Amino acid sequence: MAKDLIFLSLFQGIAEFLPISSSAHLIVLEKLFGSSTASFEMHVALHFGSLLALFIYFIKDICSMIFGICMSDIKGLKKHPSKKYRDSAWILVLSSIPALAVGFGIKKIYGATSESLYVMGIASIVFGVLLIISDSNPVKDRLVTYKRGIFVGIMQCFAFIPGASRSGVCLTAARFLGLNRVEATRFTFLMAIPTILGASTLVLLDSANVKELFSVAQLILIGMTAGLGIITIQILLWFLGRFSFFYFGIYRIIFGALVLWFF
Repeated sequence: MAKDLIFLSLFQGIAEFLPISSSAHLIVLEKLFGSSTASFEMHVALHFGSLLALFIYFIKDICSMIFGICMSDIKGLKKHPSKKYRDSAWILVLSSIPALAVGFGIKKIYGATSESLYVMGIASIVFGVLLIISDSNPVKDRLVTYKRGIFVGIMQCFAFIPGASRSGVCLTAARFLGLNRVEATRFTFLMAIPTILGASTLVLLDSANVKELFSVAQLILIGMTAGLGIITIQILLWFLGRFSFFYFGIYRIIFGALVLWFF
């Protein structure tokens, strides 16, 4: 059990924030070992760990956005710095609606998502190529407007394709719009907060064993995943300030090809 907790926290804390589809990698590992490496409760804990990492890392941004919304009704603050954070908050909310709506619809109609390794392999290659192409787009500016945010939010719906990667899809869309790599990544991570929170809430509401989801093992997993997630976010933002997404795109192409070859 201890080995499973260490492995899952290491895997989720690192892979979840990279544009490589952590879920696809986890499924491939499960196929290789011939059994599921994580129970339903563990999967929920992993996502709450990722969510906690995002909350802690972006706590200043989150508090500023809450302050911006609270101050928006006060007269004379139209040009106040809080307006920027208020706009950012509403952009995040609006950009998250398409994926939450599509995800809710897919769950109601089809139930569990497909775990076809063939689909994952193809998706990994296709979205790896798109990530490389988008990253060659010249940087225009670093401003996330309502139109740009909503566009990225709509494109996020493609993340429901097994192996597509939520962060990979959003980063590709943001780079096609000309956002620089660091700003595109920050926005993608911030947009993950309402998305993961909404999806996790739906899962918990549908669970018949909500009281059993937060055992000592799950709480340890959440803490370990969050800690590693914070470190990964910091390293990734540092890396993208100096290098490109090209390496991630190449990795995705190789990973997809190996999945198609072996499975």
